[in-house]
Amino acid sequence: MNLIIESSLSEPPSNITLFRDVTLYARTYIFEDILLMCEEGTRSFYWNWLKKFGAQDFISYLIKTSEIESGFLIARKKANLNINRISYDNYDFIISSLKTLHKS
Repeated sequence: MNLIIESSLSEPPSNITLFRDVTLYARTYIFEDILLMCEEGTRSFYWNWLKKFGAQDFISYLIKTSEIESGFLIARKKANLNINRISYDNYDFIISSLKTLHKS
């Protein structure tokens, strides 16, 4: 199964360190691939952004919004997990939500 994360959740007001922690947990325990969903023409921007902060380690692919992939979507709206940012306020909620997908 894939985890798909909306690319804007990697930038402020999200915490880039927590973004990396979410992808680390997700890749280690639950998902085969982590996909970053980017608007048309922004993939190189987001790849450079993630590399600048060392947050690209667990990202498998950067996909365009128009490229349909199946998986669990974390995004601002119309997603399996709707959040506006990744922060200390909701980090435990995000990890708990992902844990429910983990098969023992």
